[in-house]
Amino acid sequence: MKKVILISVFSLMAICSFAQIIVTDNDMPAANDTIRLSTTFDIQGLDPALTGTNYSWNFSTLTPNAQRIDTFFSVSSTPFAYQFFFNNGIVYPNHKASFALRGVDIGIPQVPITEVFDYVKNSSTAYDNVGFGSQINSIPSSTQNIPVDREYEFPMNYNDDHTSNSAYGITVPGFGFYGQSLERIDTVDGWGSLILPNGTYNVLRVKSILNKIDTTYIDLISLGTTIPRPEEIEYKWLAAGTGLPMLKVVMVAGNVTEIEYQDDFVAVSIEENRTINDITIFPNPAKNYLTIDFNATISGNLKVSLKDISGKDVGLVYNKFINTGENKLILNLVEHSITPGIYFVEFVVNEKQYYSQKIIIVE
Repeated sequence: MKKVILISVFSLMAICSFAQIIVTDNDMPAANDTIRLSTTFDIQGLDPALTGTNYSWNFSTLTPNAQRIDTFFSVSSTPFAYQFFFNNGIVYPNHKASFALRGVDIGIPQVPITEVFDYVKNSSTAYDNVGFGSQINSIPSSTQNIPVDREYEFPMNYNDDHTSNSAYGITVPGFGFYGQSLERIDTVDGWGSLILPNGTYNVLRVKSILNKIDTTYIDLISLGTTIPRPEEIEYKWLAAGTGLPMLKVVMVAGNVTEIEYQDDFVAVSIEENRTINDITIFPNPAKNYLTIDFNATISGNLKVSLKDISGKDVGLVYNKFINTGENKLILNLVEHSITPGIYFVEFVVNEKQYYSQKIIIVE
């Protein structure tokens, strides 16, 4: 009898440890949160489409070629020019955002959309991308998604599904019009355990099929075009209380174009970076000063900081606006009382890209 009881107890423990979770708005990010993400393009032969119930996804062999730290900004801390449209519950209640996140440059060559802030509204029923603020041909512009892009509905359970349609449009002086429509088809198609390089997590798996259509109208020639983009699929694994997906794999036209996952601090070789190249840090080992030479392929805000082996800042932070081409920095180690040891020089560009290189400080 005792043996049967023990088996039953252990069986119950196993079932509970891999029970299906439920994701709610409380598991999403909040203003002032930061999340460290590793990125790579190498899926290592794994098939992200595989799924099921009580399924085990093993992505423990993923190896990053870069890291970044995503910061979730309070709406009031973003450029004032955007706040009327995304911090105004009276005029735009459906677009009053909970936080903002630095986005990626979008648009087309004729209409470059840069320095993007994505605005998100998180509520008890949904997680909506309500629009973005950006520089369009160097002019600040606020662009609302109408309707909003509903990324998740809450509470989220296995087998849930929803479809949403969103769109935005921009009138560009001297060009005409640029816009994009989006159909999102979401299905919670699995649950189980996700194994990443830094641990194992109970997750829900969400498959998102994105169908995007670009629309342009050129005033000069009075010509409009509508161009469907190739089908895009996002596979996302969400865990309780972790904010962003623990793992996201993006495929466009059947090819993996993006892999990002939450991770611990990892030393990543800066030679693999395409934004900052030809970095030379000398002397190494160093005593009083570090000289850093590098070539930048973009201009923007560069933050260089020194971290110990646990990833903690040790007090040396250098901020500078960099231009494309050759750049040089000189860091004073004595002024910041840096003690001997092993450190990593961290590079953050436009608050998005992250690179690091190991150095040694000696007496």
